[in-house]
Amino acid sequence: MLRALATAAMILASGTCAAATVRIGLPSFPPSNAAPFDATSRAGLLSMRAIFDALTQLGDSMRPEPALATSWRNTDQFTWVVTLRPNVTFSNGEPMNADAVVFSYNILKTPEAFRQIMVAEVQTIVSVRAIDPLTVEFKTKLPDPGFARRIAIIPIVAPAHWKKVGLDGYTLAPIGTGSFAVEKWDTARITLTAFKKSWRAPVADRLEILNLPIATTRVQALLSGRIDIAADLGPENIDTIKSAGFVAAQRPVSSVDVMTLNALLPNSPFKDVRVRQALNYAIDRDTIAKQILNGLVPPASQVTARINPEYDPSIAPYPYDPAKAKALLKEAGYPDGFSFVYEMNNAGGADMSAIMEQIAHSLGQVGIKMEIRPAPWPQIVQHVRYGGWTAHAFGLEFEDLPAGDTLWPFRLHACVWQAPWYCDETLTPVIAEARTTFDPKRRLELIHKVLRRTQEQAAVVPLFEPVGLDGLSPKVKNYTQTFGNISYPILTVAP
Repeated sequence: MLRALATAAMILASGTCAAATVRIGLPSFPPSNAAPFDATSRAGLLSMRAIFDALTQLGDSMRPEPALATSWRNTDQFTWVVTLRPNVTFSNGEPMNADAVVFSYNILKTPEAFRQIMVAEVQTIVSVRAIDPLTVEFKTKLPDPGFARRIAIIPIVAPAHWKKVGLDGYTLAPIGTGSFAVEKWDTARITLTAFKKSWRAPVADRLEILNLPIATTRVQALLSGRIDIAADLGPENIDTIKSAGFVAAQRPVSSVDVMTLNALLPNSPFKDVRVRQALNYAIDRDTIAKQILNGLVPPASQVTARINPEYDPSIAPYPYDPAKAKALLKEAGYPDGFSFVYEMNNAGGADMSAIMEQIAHSLGQVGIKMEIRPAPWPQIVQHVRYGGWTAHAFGLEFEDLPAGDTLWPFRLHACVWQAPWYCDETLTPVIAEARTTFDPKRRLELIHKVLRRTQEQAAVVPLFEPVGLDGLSPKVKNYTQTFGNISYPILTVAP
């Protein structure tokens, strides 16, 4: 990312790129508009990262790199001292300094922010104080070796503006230190203008982000010139894009798509591990990978992506074995199978629809009838946060962003979540130890234990890593993505 900023500076100095407006089509916006402490999905981050910065960010190897912080060190296992980047301002002119960092973190300790999803990330922080204008001290109640990753999650907000407008006002009029400042935010379009005094000043003059939930709509918008970048397309779109002279760009992914099984609903068949295992054996993932995903990604063996350094290569996917699935169902008391409802994000694209139809067919062969019920993403988010499920299964990702941490999604898929759907008490102490040990070898051993246990207990049905496909106009220049960090400073389009 720092190399990208240097490149941006050279482009600006040379004047080789004309001023431009870059238009991006996303499958969804953050569910709470621009609420800075509530957007953790990849699509949400693509909007928010244009506006906000955190203290750190993830680099190519999912390791924390400098952002608003230039360095960090632990003086003891409960204390971290962070040095801030000098001469940084928010887009309204407020200084970004130690007081702003303290203010931002303390917001998450207030009743106003109680329902913000990032609240969980500051529960172990006992205190935050400014040592001087560019130095902040964090005290934690438990050892936190992942501190540098965790501070990549929390955006820093402008204190005076927050005091003036509050959380609700900030969601529609956000102020950050990022490359762009919000001009207008509504449900269909986010319009932003360049913040030329940003520490990562952009080449482009304007950025427009469109909310286009249907993949075919994003493709049509790309081909017609309405947008320059269509995010999160499917393999079925590749030929259309390329034949029109556009670019199909495959980026690194940090997540795994899964069928999430609600084992805590009353009378749920998924309370029984044998039933959950049966689902895993019943699905012909290899055929799906070849026929629907064009061989671009293999079946997932676990709930972390292959690019993550904490991936465990010793874990194999469940093999396709319908006879084994039938035997497990009979043993669990379902010799004739059963029926259940699967709630699927209706913005998932044609490839996900085709995948789920093929899965329903496979399950039907062993007597399990799966009804696929499309649902808007905000509805799924609402149920994830607060419960109220009527479906026995739903689509979700195990997403390692924004922390770049295998254990990050386990804050949801665990007993400690506020509205849990699965609970394995044996994993609670393992996860707790992994999060607090400074010994990297021991941490990796514990993470692999969590991954193996999750697979053995069939806590979810791992499917595939997302293809990570974006469509680009040939006019787009300097487009890259590194684990949710889009190249906003150097991104532009040719005249």
